[in-house]
Amino acid sequence: NEALFGYNQIQNYLNQLKPNDDVIEIGCGSGILLSLIKENYKNINIQGIEPFGYGFDNLRDLNKLIQSNGTEIHNISFEELDTTKKFDLIFSINVFEHLNDWKKFLIKAKYLLKKDGKLIILCPNYGFPYESHFGIPIIINKKLTYLIFKNYIKNFEIKKSNIGLWKSLNFVKKREVRSFLKTNNYCGDFKMIDHKNIINNMITRSLNDGKFRERQKFISFIAIFLRKTGIIKLLILFPDFLPYMKLELFF
Repeated sequence: NEALFGYNQIQNYLNQLKPNDDVIEIGCGSGILLSLIKENYKNINIQGIEPFGYGFDNLRDLNKLIQSNGTEIHNISFEELDTTKKFDLIFSINVFEHLNDWKKFLIKAKYLLKKDGKLIILCPNYGFPYESHFGIPIIINKKLTYLIFKNYIKNFEIKKSNIGLWKSLNFVKKREVRSFLKTNNYCGDFKMIDHKNIINNMITRSLNDGKFRERQKFISFIAIFLRKTGIIKLLILFPDFLPYMKLELFF
């Protein structure tokens, strides 16, 4: 289901590619999405990187299996990616919030993009006071939230075999990304489209994806409430407060 969600979100960009265009997924996890793209877009060059950072060791076996079937995956971080190749499409789905330094990632992504290339980022927006991996409210900041929910977080990581997941989160906010793009010399000519309609996609997913609804009970309840009451139309007027973001960057 996660792979299908990602596939649906980037399919339009894949359809715009030409034969032999180059695509890379940053943080491909198990590799299922990469394999799905490879199966349906045989005329493009696709690869992924996955370093298995904190909290994601449980994806390693499936990743190796998909590599053995011919999908090109490098088990390195984006910092270790050393290539002169430029890409027509770079995308990361539910990875941006786990990067050690998302600012350095944006700088490197700009270097790796072709002139008419696009960078697509989908991830939670921590401008909304809710941590979706653990299903808990954010109390002012990450440090205070951990102090309050410390035992719950530790037990959650043990139960889900995701030790280190909390440590991996950078609590990135959409407004911080926008501000960085405006002020950083290297990324100053990056243009950004904020796809606010992603919230409607998430609401639809809450209604139709039972596994997602079970895993994200609070968000699903809020999503259904927003759809039924029509408040979603008002919330979209405050995009920095939306709980999820889809950003399209290009220059």
